[in-house]
Amino acid sequence: MFRKIHRWMGLALMLPLVLQGLTGTLLIVIPLLLPQRPPVAATGEQAGAEAIIAASRPHAPAGMIPLRLNPARWTGDSAMVTYGPAGERHPTFEVFVNPYHPSVISTYVVPSYIRFLHNLHADLFLLPYGQTATGIMGIILGAMVLTGLAIWWPHPALWKTGKWRRTVMIAPRARGLRLWREVHVSSGFWFSFLLLFLALSGSVLAFPFTRPLFGISRPAPHEHSHHDHAPPAPAAGELGLDKALAALKSQMPEATLLSVQLGERPAQQSLEVILPAYGPNHPATVQFDAPAGRMRVSHDPGQQRRGEWSFQWLHTLHEVRLAAPAPVAFIWKTAVAASGLVLIVLAFSGLGMWTIRRRNTARRESGS
Repeated sequence: MFRKIHRWMGLALMLPLVLQGLTGTLLIVIPLLLPQRPPVAATGEQAGAEAIIAASRPHAPAGMIPLRLNPARWTGDSAMVTYGPAGERHPTFEVFVNPYHPSVISTYVVPSYIRFLHNLHADLFLLPYGQTATGIMGIILGAMVLTGLAIWWPHPALWKTGKWRRTVMIAPRARGLRLWREVHVSSGFWFSFLLLFLALSGSVLAFPFTRPLFGISRPAPHEHSHHDHAPPAPAAGELGLDKALAALKSQMPEATLLSVQLGERPAQQSLEVILPAYGPNHPATVQFDAPAGRMRVSHDPGQQRRGEWSFQWLHTLHEVRLAAPAPVAFIWKTAVAASGLVLIVLAFSGLGMWTIRRRNTARRESGS
């Protein structure tokens, strides 16, 4: 019974699962191959953030605004300003700036195929039902993992003698159907729990109704002063950023700046920072209240409920955004990328077994 369920679920969803595995792996590998921030000669003190952004503006395409500033991460590192259309979250253009003597080092157009791969992975271009379809696929993949383990589960005698280990290894002399089967079983065994986690966490992230279950609501609009309800002033979105960063340094000296979210207006600024109490995997978001002259925490990891905390961890691990510790983050990223390739191997090895068995059955029937 389990074999039939496992087989037909795999055959029915072979193409979508191959696409999920391929796009998931590419979304991890491709960014590693793209141009990284160039180093610069560290001479003197770094310039202000407003000067860095101002230096990048003449090199940006027409109609785009600064979306994010990523400051230099260490001495000799360059700063990066990302650009995109107003109201867009995902940048399409990057400008690398020397933060010591604000001048543009290089520019980079973010490839459109990255967004294409992300959309294909997230909803398979089945809008407006794509995310629901992806969530259902995740549940089915989880069921396939569990039924696969049930099919593989050795007899108690094999557990006692330790011979079960032979069932998760590929014999050097395996050929034909046996080779397909051993590749399928061994790769499925070693990646079963990782595939189960990615399948179920992907379903949680995909289904629209799961966020309220974890206590996640839609982001509330920024709380701004009464001046924000007036027509937008013809001021650059980074105006007042230097003052905000100075306030951050004086009022929250323990905070480490990760990035600055920008917008069309200065009131849309927000700072993403690392607080020692929560670490780099749980950054906080702070905003500068200019009239009061103080920093305000708009997203405090310490105030998260258990559901929000769990959802954030699922999101971090599924999208391989784990930041620390560095060795664990590297191992996790490598394992998740490999699991995408394993999903492709499982799909084609399962198809290979099914094809060979049908061919052998047809030969036996024709011979009889």
